[in-house]
Amino acid sequence: MSSRGGGPRSAGTDGSDHAYRQTVDNKYVKAAAMRKRLLKLLGMLFVYYPCMAAFAIGPTLAAGSMPDVHNAPFAAGAGVGLLLALLTYAQVTAKKLNGKLFFSVTKLMVLLGVANLAGGIAMKLVAHEDDRMAWRATEFAVKLVGSGVVPGQLYPIAFSLELLLEIIGFVVPLGVVGVSYKLITTLNLAASAKKE
Repeated sequence: MSSRGGGPRSAGTDGSDHAYRQTVDNKYVKAAAMRKRLLKLLGMLFVYYPCMAAFAIGPTLAAGSMPDVHNAPFAAGAGVGLLLALLTYAQVTAKKLNGKLFFSVTKLMVLLGVANLAGGIAMKLVAHEDDRMAWRATEFAVKLVGSGVVPGQLYPIAFSLELLLEIIGFVVPLGVVGVSYKLITTLNLAASAKKE
């Protein structure tokens, strides 16, 4: 290397301009940070969807019953959500991002979250208390704990957990869509800058 040992140097430079030449453009740094943020959000969804499915049908299956109209749609929604999260993960980790497919899949996740939240609220208003997921989870917990615990004592906790799961199923995908939009916009800017 000519910079070591004091050898000849390129004309028009004193050797101090290397820092400018060796920086990564800001839009690529932002894109990498957004991909990392998306991977964290998707990690949350990879934990959330199995938990939601387990909460929805786990107590029913443990009691020896079959899933019904009160819990099967939520478990199916969790399965579809997990599939959408996997598709999103494949897009985020791919070398080339298909912006239309990527954004469409993330929008579907939000719509699924809205349907899950609306369905959960409707079930709380319409379904008999014995048919609600929270009550079945409470009965399952009482069987696990044993004597001395009344289902009415645990029901508020299960009810709150059910509502929390439904809210998370809407809020986290909404965050995924927001970060996805920023990523696609940044990558489109980077692609248009490359063409110029």
